[in-house]
Amino acid sequence: MSLRFTDILFLIVVLVLVAYGVIYYLRTQRSRELRELEQRKDDMMSVSIADQLFTLKNMDLSGQTKRKYESIVATWQTITNFQFTEIEAALVGAEQYSEQMNLVKSKKAMAQAREMMDETEVQVNDLHDMLTELLQVDTDNYEQHEKLMERYNTARKNIMNHSFDYGPAIETLEKNLNYLELNFTKYNEYTKNGDHLEARDMLETMESDLSSLEEILEKIPAMYSQIKNQHEDSLEDLRDGYQRMLENRFNFEDVSVPETIDEIQEQLNDAKNKIKQADLVEAKTLMDKADRNINSLYDLMETEIESRDYVNKNIGQLKTLINNVAENNRYAGIEVDRIAQSYILHENEVETIGELTDQIEIEYNKYRQIARDIEEQNAIYTNIEASIKKIRKRVEEINENQNAILKGLANLNHREKETKHNLDMYELELRNFKRKVEKNHLPGLNDNFYGLFYKVTDQIEHLSKQLNRVRIDMVEIDQLESQLADNLADLEELTEDTVDSAMLTEYMIQHSNRFRYDYPEVDQAIKEAQYLFYQEFRYEEALAIIEKALRRVEQDAPTQVRRMYHQEKQTRL
Repeated sequence: MSLRFTDILFLIVVLVLVAYGVIYYLRTQRSRELRELEQRKDDMMSVSIADQLFTLKNMDLSGQTKRKYESIVATWQTITNFQFTEIEAALVGAEQYSEQMNLVKSKKAMAQAREMMDETEVQVNDLHDMLTELLQVDTDNYEQHEKLMERYNTARKNIMNHSFDYGPAIETLEKNLNYLELNFTKYNEYTKNGDHLEARDMLETMESDLSSLEEILEKIPAMYSQIKNQHEDSLEDLRDGYQRMLENRFNFEDVSVPETIDEIQEQLNDAKNKIKQADLVEAKTLMDKADRNINSLYDLMETEIESRDYVNKNIGQLKTLINNVAENNRYAGIEVDRIAQSYILHENEVETIGELTDQIEIEYNKYRQIARDIEEQNAIYTNIEASIKKIRKRVEEINENQNAILKGLANLNHREKETKHNLDMYELELRNFKRKVEKNHLPGLNDNFYGLFYKVTDQIEHLSKQLNRVRIDMVEIDQLESQLADNLADLEELTEDTVDSAMLTEYMIQHSNRFRYDYPEVDQAIKEAQYLFYQEFRYEEALAIIEKALRRVEQDAPTQVRRMYHQEKQTRL
């Protein structure tokens, strides 16, 4: 019992010591954080803002600079009178809570102080930067003023020494110099009165104006030179070229070259006025437009020259082409008339040749009009070039149509000869079919065979009569020949099948005779097959009956009989 009490007492002592240790650590931590915050506050309050304000106060400021200074002063007073005080109060409260071991409230007070300090530090640093800039602006202004003054003197010297390079724009440039001089005077007044910020703004305006002036001084001579040495020289060249082209019998459609040249000169005059006013953007726009119009005129005149070269090279060739096609068409007409005496034509070839004759006449009239325009000095060569190309294309199409007609007609005689040759072959094949049937000594032929045989015979005779007419119709003859060829192929197949069926029937009956006395059904099949064979000449049906009966008594016999027959047939062939 005593041991247990001792243990409990020891445990309590240990817990108390641990608690005091934790409290001591936390209190020490809070004290360290408080010292850091105090140091931050001291550093922030030691920024030399007060000294900077004192310096500015004694500089006799005015205008925008004075207003800026007064705004900074007001902000700094707010920070020192209120924000520093609130930060100090929060730090004191945190320290008191820490001594009272109220660590939670101490932590909260320090967090509040840290938040206010973060915000105030930003404001203090911004004020310091603004004051530093404000104190430096006078020095910076002086340095920039010296640079601008040097550039101004250079520009002024350039204008005075090279006034002839700027032409009428010299007056505008001198006005710009006067504006700059006025701005320098204003700058000096602002600086003298202590308004350094306003003076800085004036320097920025002068920087912009001087840069614009320098750019103008650089561009104006080049622009004047471009107008005089390029554009106006080109206009003079165009006037001379146009006059020479008139002397060489050139004409232009819907374009008055002299008026266009005058319009371009007006554009260049407007560009000069814009340069005089230093409006270089608008001047450049006018110059670019004039340049495009000059190039368009050059293109127009060069195209006319190139077109005349084309016309001179092709006008004679066009006449020759038309004459050749006209002669070909005359020959085609004679050929069509000749062929039409022997053949019935279906494509209106005679009328087509007449139409082509009219079309050639139309194109030839166009050519003659072109020739008259050239002779009468009314030629617009670009139009004539286009007309020549159209006439040539149309005449070549007429020539192609002529050739297509003649090629089709020339094929008629070849087709006729080929059909006559084929007709002789058809007659020979028909006789061969007849001899083949007779050679095998068939007892007769059925109506189906005779019908097809006589049909082919009649078709051969009809085709022969059509070929012997004074004017033959090759379209009809081609149809007749096609039908005849189809029927002849059917007759060939029917002849082959008839002979094969008849011969196989005889072979099958011979092979089946061995079984007719032992198998009544075979005997009956032989009798039926013989009846169909000798009485009705239905060889395929007779073969089917005897083959079926033979297969029943000897499975492989029909196959062996067929193989033997075809081997013999192949040997005969």
